[in-house]
Amino acid sequence: MTETALDPERRYLVPVARLDLPGQPDDVHLSLYEWLPRFEEWATGMALCGYSTTQGALPEGTEATCRSCEAYRPQYQAVLDAEVRAAAERVARKREAAHAADTPENGAWFTVWLEGNWSWVTKKMTTVQREYAADRVAAYSRYLAECDNELDLGEPEGLRWWREAG
Repeated sequence: MTETALDPERRYLVPVARLDLPGQPDDVHLSLYEWLPRFEEWATGMALCGYSTTQGALPEGTEATCRSCEAYRPQYQAVLDAEVRAAAERVARKREAAHAADTPENGAWFTVWLEGNWSWVTKKMTTVQREYAADRVAAYSRYLAECDNELDLGEPEGLRWWREAG
């Protein structure tokens, strides 16, 4: 298992070697493998059966020989699979909840309108360009109003100053 192909947000079941202690059976165990951000590395814990193991996963394809670990594998795998499904559902919900007006471009134009000298910036544009920029600001403003549940807010005042100027 190449560490670069692993998702640091997930945990994995991996084969691990036994701790080299006298009287320990020479078994290959299973352990959870997870990314530890604090140490910026992948680590394994105890074997599923409770035995202490050496740190790190054995090469991909190594078969677990511990019968107790294998007995626990279905339960652990079911939990890990449920974690993957839950994460995918969170991503899907977030994607579905994304608002069409919440784009980097709309947010950037809104910031220019909010923080900059809007009339000075847009005076340098053609009317078509001004309308486009104002449309982006208006779309992002509507998105923010929806987020704040203030659906009766209209366009920001002074947004289309060239129309108001006649």
